[in-house]
Amino acid sequence: MTAKVAPGQAGDDPATPTLTELLSQRAKDSPDREFLRYGEWSWSFAEIDDWTSRLAHRLIEVDGVRPGERVAIMLPNVVHWPVVWLATLKAGAVGVPINSSYQRADLAFVLRDSGARVVFTDADRADLIADVVAGEGVRVVDVADDGSEKFPATPPAAPIEGGALANLQYTSGTTGFPKACMLTHDYWVRLGWICASVTGLGPDDVLLTAQPFSYMDPQWNTALALTVGAPLVVLPRFSASTFMADVRRHRATFFYVLGSMPTLLSKQPPTPEDRDNDLRLVFCSGIPAGLHARLEERWGAPWREVYGMTESGIDLFSPFDDSDAVGSGSLGRPVPTKQIRVVDPDGSEVPDGEAGELVIAGRPMMDGYWNRPEDTARVLRDGWLHTGDVVVRRPGDGIRLVGRIKDMVRRGGENVASVEVEAALERDDRVVSAAVVAEPDETLGEEVKAFVQLAAGVPAELATAERIVERAGKELARFKLPRYVEFVADFPRTPSERIAKTALKARAAADRGVTYDLGARRGFLGIEVVHDVAVLTLRRPEKLNAMDVATRRRLASVIREFGTGETVRGIVLTGEGRAFSAGEDLDSVPSTEAGMREAFASFHDITRAILETRIPVVAAVNGIAVGGASEITLCCDTRIGTPKTVYYQPENGRGITISNASSVLLRRLIGNHAMRVVLGSPRIRADEALRIGLLDEIVEPGALIGRAIDTVVEWTPEGNTTALHLALLRPTAEDVEAAFAREDLAAAQAWESGVLAAGIQAFLSTRDTEKETST
Repeated sequence: MTAKVAPGQAGDDPATPTLTELLSQRAKDSPDREFLRYGEWSWSFAEIDDWTSRLAHRLIEVDGVRPGERVAIMLPNVVHWPVVWLATLKAGAVGVPINSSYQRADLAFVLRDSGARVVFTDADRADLIADVVAGEGVRVVDVADDGSEKFPATPPAAPIEGGALANLQYTSGTTGFPKACMLTHDYWVRLGWICASVTGLGPDDVLLTAQPFSYMDPQWNTALALTVGAPLVVLPRFSASTFMADVRRHRATFFYVLGSMPTLLSKQPPTPEDRDNDLRLVFCSGIPAGLHARLEERWGAPWREVYGMTESGIDLFSPFDDSDAVGSGSLGRPVPTKQIRVVDPDGSEVPDGEAGELVIAGRPMMDGYWNRPEDTARVLRDGWLHTGDVVVRRPGDGIRLVGRIKDMVRRGGENVASVEVEAALERDDRVVSAAVVAEPDETLGEEVKAFVQLAAGVPAELATAERIVERAGKELARFKLPRYVEFVADFPRTPSERIAKTALKARAAADRGVTYDLGARRGFLGIEVVHDVAVLTLRRPEKLNAMDVATRRRLASVIREFGTGETVRGIVLTGEGRAFSAGEDLDSVPSTEAGMREAFASFHDITRAILETRIPVVAAVNGIAVGGASEITLCCDTRIGTPKTVYYQPENGRGITISNASSVLLRRLIGNHAMRVVLGSPRIRADEALRIGLLDEIVEPGALIGRAIDTVVEWTPEGNTTALHLALLRPTAEDVEAAFAREDLAAAQAWESGVLAAGIQAFLSTRDTEKETST
């Protein structure tokens, strides 16, 4: 029976230098003890030792594999995966794990880049592989009939040392094609040895893994099981809804989860059986700080952070007896075989408390990237691995992750770490998982965009997006809050369960989901894309949704952005609450002639933006449309209202002149009724608005937006000439600009006479009196 690796031995050299010798040792000292368990089937150390020896002979004698040659493994989580891997190592060859879900392009790249001579797979993938390697002399072996039975159960006489290459371990490849880390026997054995020491696991424990075996985690779990002589349970895949039931069923005492797994587990409904398990400890990477204590309390075992990379194995960990680590967000401290530094871009160490890149030296460590000397030199410099992770070191508090160097949003003059925003969003019970990326922005350079996967039953609507961001705003600085929220059903992921952001952004570009622009926080304009139609919602805190200059500028900019027709087929303009919108925000009324001109210019710009679009613009007038806001609807190609729609233009009575080229558009739409609407300033209700032509249709409130969207769809069939007809039917630019000039002149005369200022002041005084009376 093997003994535990003592806690103080983590920095020592492993007692056995290679994985193959470890397996041989376990087969001798514990031949009948369980080693691997898949479902209801299990195999002892001796059985796996014999099987891998026979298969190693087959590789050498049938396939002609020589020491150092590569053998690829493309299988799901079946027992043949570790068997082929260990047999490959016994033959003195190098294993090449391949993600079992790879398709032609990724598969072809890995096979050609690695130079694999043999590929082990199953019937589901054999034809694809054979097609990819046709004519290249690569043998494809179906593991269902590996032909190893006739070979001896003694290991081949292939000399293997600790420094011999064991794996070409391809990284997840979230940006471009993956790179292969060259990992030795010593890498794997030392990784298992260190984990055994810091966990205190022994032969009476039961290890469990659910990640794809092509990723490194099940492989270091295998090395750990061989080190301590404990069984390893391998699940077919990770399923948040069944994972803890499998932990109970197999009486697992240890597992490792990473990425979104802890969050997904925490969001499963609690059950009375949660603490009915044999767990002693859990390793995890990426525990949300706010969930940490709840995870431990719910399942009754300590969860501790461990940090590492494929390139370096294990680097940092939080000891299981360190209760101060719970909820701290700390990644822990270096394992005894590693040294760390936190450096600036020039390589100089930064003071404690300042953010810098984490660089690591020590063992285990990859030998470099296969066939990538330039990439190796970029990442491994003077013996230090540059991780690309931005961290902060605080005395007595370990290392805290801030984000990835390439996973930051540069918003204006501020750096926003995606991981920080993601953590804040995921602490919301409405959110299953989140991914934050940079969205190009003309003004700020980049804006913050969040892709959000919602919990079951949570509606993917504007109010949900607002509440999620509002909650995150209690933890984050305002500049870190997402401007854009796109709801997704799921995320593309790497084999390590990390969100593949490059693939996510590509998917969104090809087929955008329900998306909201919460830029309304800086201009009060909500943006939603539904069925390829942009729905723009005017909304302000005041009951009439009055618009200021910033709101109008933002509206014109967004209309121009969508108006090209490159991303949407039409625009719907509507309001929030009981009002479509009011015009000038009289709480920020112009106090100078220049301010007055700026106000008019911003109204004019909305008119230009609408009339220049190549797609239909529909006004969905949900309630009262006052002043300049009602004039905005005149620019639209149609106006659809509800029984609650009211048009009201009080300008004449307040000494304000019309804008938005209304002197052309009103007469064009409603003829002689324009005089009464402007000079008499009556409230025009829905039925009359329909009769005189201010409205083209009236529908029930609940059907308004849907009808507006349907109108856009009806007007933009495939192969349409909508853009040409819009140009023919809309007023000419010359007529509109002439109207602007007349209106600007009238506004200037009203300003010079003092009528405009007096009218506004009278309105404000009346409103203030009403407020005092009501209180």
